[in-house]
Amino acid sequence: MRAWKRAMLLPWTNKVNYTQIVQQIAAANLIAYWPLAEAAGATVALDASGNGCNGAYTAVTLGVAGIGDGRTAASFDGSTSFNNIYSASLQTVFNGGEGTVALWIKVSGAGVWTDGVQRRFFRLSTTGTDFMYVRKDTTNGQMLFNYAPSGASKSVTVNSLSSVGWLHIAMTWSKSADQMKAYINATQQGSTQTGLGDWVGTLLSNTATMIGAADTTPNNVWSGSIAHAAIWTTPLSAAQILTLVAVP
Repeated sequence: MRAWKRAMLLPWTNKVNYTQIVQQIAAANLIAYWPLAEAAGATVALDASGNGCNGAYTAVTLGVAGIGDGRTAASFDGSTSFNNIYSASLQTVFNGGEGTVALWIKVSGAGVWTDGVQRRFFRLSTTGTDFMYVRKDTTNGQMLFNYAPSGASKSVTVNSLSSVGWLHIAMTWSKSADQMKAYINATQQGSTQTGLGDWVGTLLSNTATMIGAADTTPNNVWSGSIAHAAIWTTPLSAAQILTLVAVP
């Protein structure tokens, strides 16, 4: 067993832990996985997929309460925090035409949903007109899932959000199936988007491939916690996403 896998095992139990669940779902297609569970003071967001797609923390508070799986999470301060996940490794393996992004998010307080500020959970962008993100919008209680290959935007809007607990969000996309789907807590939100364009660019170096913000300025910084962010090069099924929501 690889050292990074041994390090993820909970020492007090033999049951499967949440990190193992993520690693085992569509394992051949898991290209990057950031548990965001490093100890306070760490600067590197380690990739637990084994592909070396490490990220870099800026002004992120580590070691905060996690999703209940025995591990901690990362806290973003709403103004200066971000996790830059761009790497040459991620750029090489990322597939903008087929994939899934999933992560857990939690607001720092109920007022985040009504603060009138745009705040992003993640953003993947290219040097061209291809990008995708999920964000909290300026409208009270609203979240926007956006997938825009070649600038042809497909989006799902979710309203009336107010939860102060952990939420699991996921977005899947498939050019071959001509489908983009959005999920919160394993429930599909809105309608399946079709008419997808072609993703033709490569990930943008160092400025707009992010967790917890839109860019390195930083703009649209999240205010709250994020945990267990992962990317696959296949659209996960609804059943697989449901498995990701079950915390052992």
